[in-house]
Amino acid sequence: MKIVHNASIDYVSIDFKEGVEAKSYFENGVIVRLDAKGNVLGIDITDSTEFFASDDEIDLKTACKLLGVSESTLRRRIKAGGIKFRKPNGKDFRFKRKDILKVA
Repeated sequence: MKIVHNASIDYVSIDFKEGVEAKSYFENGVIVRLDAKGNVLGIDITDSTEFFASDDEIDLKTACKLLGVSESTLRRRIKAGGIKFRKPNGKDFRFKRKDILKVA
């Protein structure tokens, strides 16, 4: 799987597998790309900031998955001051999903 975010045009492309696109359809800001057999090759999301923008809070493990990094890497980035977070109980990290997606 390959994920590409182009912030300059506010666009996210997620490729599930390689292949030749034969058909695509667009609905609610999402483009689904299909091969000749109708298998999904990938999806593209227009206006991705709006699509993903949310004040939902996520935990450290979820943030790591979104960024594609290990927990130790994310902890180093937090320590360096590059990521907004809060610790509601004094020990567990919580992040706003939209803040993590900005870092990505």
